[in-house]
Amino acid sequence: MVAMIVEIVLARRGILLVSAWHSVHRSGGTPLRAALAWWAITGGAFPAGFVLAFVFSRVTWLYFRWLRFVAAAALTVVLAWIGSLVPPAAAGDAGHQALASLAALAAAMLMAGFGAFFAVRH
Repeated sequence: MVAMIVEIVLARRGILLVSAWHSVHRSGGTPLRAALAWWAITGGAFPAGFVLAFVFSRVTWLYFRWLRFVAAAALTVVLAWIGSLVPPAAAGDAGHQALASLAALAAAMLMAGFGAFFAVRH
């Protein structure tokens, strides 16, 4: 979820995963914007995975069933609001943007797994 939020925030700032790489290949520009997008997404996932695994491994949620429902509802509303902020992709780049987003989310999932591993190892 954090990786998707970071990607949406970057898209609002004009840094899309596909367009950053296209600008590098077309104009020979610096790959800093493209690297920033990928590092921000994976860099946000690592501490999020660490914190969530740390908290969930030490707190028993058996007595907080009502809190889980409220948290899930709040998370749904917040993600719907953040998702509405995404600018639409260009018609030709929609497929490429979807593939780049899936690749970035896969890398973020891997980094979140590493963060969770370091949080719960003994």
